[in-house]
Amino acid sequence: MHTLALLLSLFVQEPKTETVTIPGTDLKFEMVYVPGGKAKLGSPADEAGRKADEMPIHEIELRPFWMSRTEVTWEAFVKYFENRKAAKVDGVTRPSPPYEPPHGKMGVGTHPAVSMRWHGAMGFCEWTSTLTGQRFRLPTEAEFEYAARAGSGAAGPANPAETCWFKGNAENKTHLTGTLKPNAFGLHDLMGNVWEYALEYHDGPDYDPVLRGGGWPSAAGELRFAARQQILPEWYERDPNRPRSMWWLTDGTFVGFRLVRFADAPRKDQEAYAAKVELSGLKASEGTKGNSRVTGTLKNAGDRALDEVELTVYFTDDDGKPVYEDNKFRPTFSKVWPVLVNSDRPGEHAKALKPGESRGFQVDVPQAFDIDAEPTKVGAKVAAVQFSK
Repeated sequence: MHTLALLLSLFVQEPKTETVTIPGTDLKFEMVYVPGGKAKLGSPADEAGRKADEMPIHEIELRPFWMSRTEVTWEAFVKYFENRKAAKVDGVTRPSPPYEPPHGKMGVGTHPAVSMRWHGAMGFCEWTSTLTGQRFRLPTEAEFEYAARAGSGAAGPANPAETCWFKGNAENKTHLTGTLKPNAFGLHDLMGNVWEYALEYHDGPDYDPVLRGGGWPSAAGELRFAARQQILPEWYERDPNRPRSMWWLTDGTFVGFRLVRFADAPRKDQEAYAAKVELSGLKASEGTKGNSRVTGTLKNAGDRALDEVELTVYFTDDDGKPVYEDNKFRPTFSKVWPVLVNSDRPGEHAKALKPGESRGFQVDVPQAFDIDAEPTKVGAKVAAVQFSK
């Protein structure tokens, strides 16, 4: 039985919200405060529909965080897409043209943005972070499930027709965000409408992101809080720019994302501490699915324990100079996922990186698609950190 160590009053009060405005645009979106606490996540072995890749029942403790009330919408993603398409940046940060309208037959405006690959979603997080001075990223699996459950110990939503767009009511398409009832935390569409990207990979270090929450094609019984989904090849194999582009899931019109922001430590403090994290032993080798496998070692040379270390990885020439730079001569590349040093997933990273400790990492990054000779070397820098609670 799932339990949450949260006061009942949290669920009867109006949710705490905050409106974020993106400077230089007419875009605004609402963030909802998610109270921290202990929770039991995962699924029991006898839960109907349970798959082998799901976590067993386990207890976690999360700090408070902010989550966008709805999925990122088309009106927001298009602003980012057009901005990055016109920018003189590398061939991964700059989008490739979609094979066909990426929304397919789905709606635009305040419908959820769909069909982007994981790096496109992370690029939107970086763009929003840069313009607002705050630090946004995708939710971890634990954050997503915690927020979706909102105190529920059931396998899935009690009344899906009231809170979820799914196979039984969606009519084979997405719907305007925020039109159905929110959950107990005041969040809309965490279950149904579109599958949403989590920060972590599915089951390995290569480019294999995990999706949570179910989408409009999902049956009611598939809308389970613990369910996980990985990207399937048939969702992107019609993209003619593949494998030199990592931008679109041409047939993934049920995949989107939303944002998370921490309640503590402003971005400038996180970035300042990043200089105290030492990066060594950086190597690049051939990865899978057209990616480069980047490995190295991080050392926390500061005086605070860390839950996350965010890297910026960039292509270099043989002399180590960045192949692409922005107008301030800084190396450019889309952010790869943070090296989670306190992940909910099992393994070495399920603990904080303490002062003086070192830890290896490996991530897969896509190669650039718009130059004659693919760069084979990469550089990296620590861009930001997340302090342990």
